[in-house]
Amino acid sequence: MEQRSSAVQNAAALVNLPPLLDEFGVSLGAVLTGTGLSANDLQPGRFIPYAAFMEVLDRAAVLTDCDSIGLQLGLRHGLAAMGPLGVAMRSAATLGEALADFAAFQITNSTGAAVYLHRADGEVMLGYGVYDRAHAASRHVYDAVLAAGTVLLSELTKGAVRPTEFEFIRTAPRDTLPWQSLGAPIRFGQARSCIFLSRAALSFPLPTADLQARTQALADISRRLGTAPWGWTGRTRHAIFALMLDGRSKMPDVARFLDVHPRSLRRELARDGTRFETIKDDVRHAVSRELLSLTSLPVGEIAETLDFATPNAFNRAFRRWSGASPTAWRDRQRSAVYSEELPKPHSSDGTG
Repeated sequence: MEQRSSAVQNAAALVNLPPLLDEFGVSLGAVLTGTGLSANDLQPGRFIPYAAFMEVLDRAAVLTDCDSIGLQLGLRHGLAAMGPLGVAMRSAATLGEALADFAAFQITNSTGAAVYLHRADGEVMLGYGVYDRAHAASRHVYDAVLAAGTVLLSELTKGAVRPTEFEFIRTAPRDTLPWQSLGAPIRFGQARSCIFLSRAALSFPLPTADLQARTQALADISRRLGTAPWGWTGRTRHAIFALMLDGRSKMPDVARFLDVHPRSLRRELARDGTRFETIKDDVRHAVSRELLSLTSLPVGEIAETLDFATPNAFNRAFRRWSGASPTAWRDRQRSAVYSEELPKPHSSDGTG
């Protein structure tokens, strides 16, 4: 874990981890060692540091020696674990309305990453990305979330709507068989992690639509947002990430997304002691590290993903953030990972 931040995650995402670990003969206590968490923290409605959430997933993968542990955990997730947001989604009139709720209000369950819904041509992308940089990039969180997204789609539509394709930031695992269970073509090593759907799928009427339940759930969410500790800084960070991947991360774009005038947004951020440009830099820095660590994408493509005007502009910004060029930083990260994976030497005299 590299640094602490205020980003949090609803521990409901880890509720099904203990029985999964049991299947591998691994204790929950061993996985939680050094994370600052206890078994009592893994309850729906409790919030844990987002960095600790990622660390738990990474430790679970190492101790079970299972690269698909995040995938398996995500496949055990469901709407019931999502609190009022799950109720709002289940009671929506259409799948499109439910997914729009997911993207708009996911911040009530996590302030370290964002769900986004992008429409392009005849397709829809339901994606997820981490913008908290308090922990080294983790491929397992993307496995968990996209698997969970697949379950949510099946639960909402009773299996009638299925993904048409998946993209993962992570590189291809040695054994892709577990991922094939998702039921659609998969591309690894991409600039984003997302589920593709046909645009027509958004019009699918949900069999569990319930206007009264939905109204109550949205009122619960509104109360939560009204007292949320993350304020305008957290909302802006969330919005920047969601819009950046669509090439719309300038101040007017973000203000429009948040339904506030740009001048008002600047004033609110100033009251929080920060600036729009500072938050945007932080999000770009976090996402650039994810892409440099988890993919082999060319630096120019990463610059475009981060909504930089040119690769040179990205290079200058990354040097300012990290003290090294993107290429040098990536090489250093890979050297460190390679060193950690080398077999440890054993001395012949029994002393080491």
